[in-house]
Amino acid sequence: MSDVTAPPGLADPSQLGDAELRSRVRQLEREEHAVSRRRTTLHTRIDFVRGGGYASTDPSLESLAELEATERELSTRRLELHAQIDTLRTERTLRRS
Repeated sequence: MSDVTAPPGLADPSQLGDAELRSRVRQLEREEHAVSRRRTTLHTRIDFVRGGGYASTDPSLESLAELEATERELSTRRLELHAQIDTLRTERTLRRS
């Protein structure tokens, strides 16, 4: 139906039915919101740790480096989700025209 290229990890959106396309967009949006909430909470934690919020010598607490690595992973996942959502929304728009 379209020339939309699917990002890695996403099936060809032109092969999805309308109901499946809507459902997939909603599912990805929910996942993106959950990742965004985790990322926001993590940013708060990183700011707290950077401000001296705990003794960095305590091995039972996560290190700033670990928090930052987790933040990078979440940011990458969030960007992937945005690309998938954009692809599906583009397909939906093309079907309406």
